[in-house]
Amino acid sequence: MPNKVTYYFRINTWGAFAVIILLYFIALAVEFKFVFTDDFYFNSLAARYQQDALMNFVRDDRALEWVNYFIVFLIVLIPALLISFILNAGAVLREYEIKFAEIFGITLKAQIIFALNYLISIVLKATGIIEINWNMIDNNYFYQSLAYFFRDSDYPFWIMYPLQIINITEIIHVLILALGFSCISKFGYLKSLGFVALFYGVAMIIWVIFTVFLYTMTI
Repeated sequence: MPNKVTYYFRINTWGAFAVIILLYFIALAVEFKFVFTDDFYFNSLAARYQQDALMNFVRDDRALEWVNYFIVFLIVLIPALLISFILNAGAVLREYEIKFAEIFGITLKAQIIFALNYLISIVLKATGIIEINWNMIDNNYFYQSLAYFFRDSDYPFWIMYPLQIINITEIIHVLILALGFSCISKFGYLKSLGFVALFYGVAMIIWVIFTVFLYTMTI
């Protein structure tokens, strides 16, 4: 496989982590300035609050914006660790001699896909290309998922949520993970893709079932 294609997975892991965090920070800054505007707050929540209460809500909400910059570190590290454990378990079952640190390196670097998706989604929202409302403001996947084609349908959550999981970003993420796995395993890309799709796919199915179960228990 050409070195230019796989170069990203050969750079320093924590250097890549810094770039990913920077992308999230840029996206957050754009979001707070151009998406969560006064007009958005008032147009979205005017029916729920009286004017004074709404102004207090906006002030309190903005006072906590800084917390999001710290949450970014968890948003990147926790999924990377979970995916690493999943792929490492698969490697152990297949008796592949691959170190956990190597797997963690590629899963962390693959998180750049979600950072780029977040930044692109925020820009699309800020420019009005994606229609936003209070209920969907934090959803950066619906518009690019299968669920979007059923947006006018009254399907229950247990149908719409799995459809939302099948989105462009997740597909690219799997493809990038497979590319990274082929770098550390020395397997061909198709074999690496089959491995990642199997174990990551099973984990996603379990996650969907778990999420739908929790949702049904709370309604």
